[in-house]
Amino acid sequence: MKNCILLVLQLVAVASCFSAPSKPGSFSTSSSIPPPLEPRRNVASPDEDLRKMQQKHRPIAASFTPSNFNPHPALNNKHLQTIGGVFLRKNLDCAYVKEGVGGITNVLQAVASIALPSSTKLMGDEALGDDSTSTFWDERQRITSCCSQDFFSVDIKYASERKTTLQSVESNGLVVLIHGLESNSNSSLSTDMAAAYLNDGLDVVCINFRGCCGSPNDTIGGYHLGFTDDLKHFLKIISNLWDEDELFEKRPIYLSGFSLGANVVTKCLGELGEAALTLYNIHGAAVCGAPFDCERNIKYFESPGFNRAVYSQNFLKTLKKRAQEQLDQHCDGDPNTTAFDYQRAMAATTVAEVENAFIAPIYGFRDNIDYYRCTSCYYYLPGVAVPLYIINAQDDPFFDPEFYPIEETVDGGSLAPVKLLRTKHGGHLGYLFHQLEENETSQDKEASWMPLELARFIRHVRESQ
Repeated sequence: MKNCILLVLQLVAVASCFSAPSKPGSFSTSSSIPPPLEPRRNVASPDEDLRKMQQKHRPIAASFTPSNFNPHPALNNKHLQTIGGVFLRKNLDCAYVKEGVGGITNVLQAVASIALPSSTKLMGDEALGDDSTSTFWDERQRITSCCSQDFFSVDIKYASERKTTLQSVESNGLVVLIHGLESNSNSSLSTDMAAAYLNDGLDVVCINFRGCCGSPNDTIGGYHLGFTDDLKHFLKIISNLWDEDELFEKRPIYLSGFSLGANVVTKCLGELGEAALTLYNIHGAAVCGAPFDCERNIKYFESPGFNRAVYSQNFLKTLKKRAQEQLDQHCDGDPNTTAFDYQRAMAATTVAEVENAFIAPIYGFRDNIDYYRCTSCYYYLPGVAVPLYIINAQDDPFFDPEFYPIEETVDGGSLAPVKLLRTKHGGHLGYLFHQLEENETSQDKEASWMPLELARFIRHVRESQ
């Protein structure tokens, strides 16, 4: 497995150095993907309170000027960005590069020297295991779920000396970070994003979804694309601390996340509407890699070629492994269980098929299409009431490039305070090999380009309120 991953990385890196630049707007995708039908929704009602709060916060989102992601022209290949983002993010010679041949040489050397565990996945940052594996976070808290039948854990990093649980002495607020699929707080992107927020004096807490902290969860399932239960429960816990802990000050809360986590954050804000601020003191949010419409994306994600051969097949194996684990732990290993269609899940040849047989029935969706329509964050954008910044790449290999919901943002005339940056390059959560300006050096960077850009928006929100 390790040799295969290294070979893919090296081939993509070398090929990208000699490939012709792509023309803007030219994509190898089918134009036959139909628009989605009207989904079942759970969006905050567009009442007067919501509109007033959106009108108040819209100028904050609209006034933010995004930075320019400028990857080395020989290293902007979407697959190199996507896969490299998993394994090369912490290498300063890869996060930021010099112009010319020198930058390429350093990246190729970094690729050749990667040491990968045999279990590493190409879908995103690897989950590193139990409590003992992390040296980044200051402490871990185990949280009983809202149903009192399961648990999840949160890892906390304090911006200054610890004052009380979830708050340091001099912090400017708290960022609640949500990781992506099969990731956790120990992934390179989770800690990279946390470092960017810490540099701005913000405490950071990362929610590890059920089953992602190194210990299996207690009930069947765990989490899914639109699973906002644990996030809302944790926000309620924080709000209770304002009354229960005299040391805990009411400071601003901000949300952040990537990929699946970006979908969860956006959907949650759309569900809460004005209550995000009035009940939970959420002042803003910044996310990357939001899938928007998964019904469209699944067809693009599984299209023939590199996507199907590498990403889709790897994801399929991950889902089947999770289905087997759920069967063994919660269904007594009975292949005839009624909890989900085990036989169909194991026989599935596409991600859509296994989600139809496994994910949908576990969480009470009619089928995988119902699952996509009920959880895709695109449908929840109109309910967002606080400033939200979304960074997505036009060349993200996981998402349909023809779908660009600019009409739901401030730049498209929407009342919702949503700012969307669509970069030309970046792949899925990559955003590496950024070329520095003449007066810049990588030594003064606390994180890679994308986490620093998200943190810059949160800083803009703080300074504007």
